[in-house]
Amino acid sequence: MQLRALRYFSQVAQSTSLRDAAEKLFVTPTAVTRQIEQLEHYYGAQLIERSPRGIKLTKEGEYLAQAVQATLRELDVVKEKIAATQSIVTGIVRICCAESLVGPFVAPTIADFRKLHPHVGFEIDVGSAPLVAEALVNGQVDLALTFYMPVTSELSVTHSCELQHKVMMAADHELAGKSFLTLRDIAQHPIAIPPANYSMRQSLESAARREGLQFDLRFVTSSLDVQKQLALLGQAIIIQPQLNVDDHQEQGRLIATLLTDLQLGVVKVDLCMPRKRSVSIASRLFHDMLAARIRRQNQ
Repeated sequence: MQLRALRYFSQVAQSTSLRDAAEKLFVTPTAVTRQIEQLEHYYGAQLIERSPRGIKLTKEGEYLAQAVQATLRELDVVKEKIAATQSIVTGIVRICCAESLVGPFVAPTIADFRKLHPHVGFEIDVGSAPLVAEALVNGQVDLALTFYMPVTSELSVTHSCELQHKVMMAADHELAGKSFLTLRDIAQHPIAIPPANYSMRQSLESAARREGLQFDLRFVTSSLDVQKQLALLGQAIIIQPQLNVDDHQEQGRLIATLLTDLQLGVVKVDLCMPRKRSVSIASRLFHDMLAARIRRQNQ
């Protein structure tokens, strides 16, 4: 049984179809099928079920997927330890985070990190806080950065900071000239907002009930890029956390204005690691650099 077969199967276990897995592996679907068939012959059991809606693992396949994921992770750690003896940091940093934290935290930290460790690669996924927590607990990623991380015994919040929520809009929007905005101000305009499982949406709806307001949640999308494009086109305003200094604005075309609501105005950001599972050398080094950026935000 070859390592290639295990890596192919690991990707199949995370994909919706063999074609999808093949595209992510940069091989043909036939090559993936051949490796899966070798594994099924080796274990004497069917590992995947095919249907018009795609593929899913059999019970035997789920057992193997759990073992393969752990095995590949350990092999990556061994590879990194060997490289470390040669003073070279290698491997993959796997991180899941809130999309709006990529710009102010994750991307600039990657740029700084790769100046020191150019051989390290990154796998970055984005989603809501529950999805981020699930990915960390299930071992799909080694680091997590999100808003108000759900409390669980299987993960550890290592560093936190607070960001200020600001209302972002096109430069020619009628609210753009104000030095600050209230909830009542933004209730008069269409808002682009993420779905109900996002903390931003939940916080805004809680504020609406508290203040007796009805917000115009005209556009619902989990894509931050879609939200920004709608704001740039003047179709909506958006509410995004911003750094205390050096506000990130979309090439000067989006105006960020302070939101004065005491409860909705500030949002907590948590950096997390698994509590009961070791992570790679590269992931730990990246965590430390990301933590340093969070500490600067607190200062």
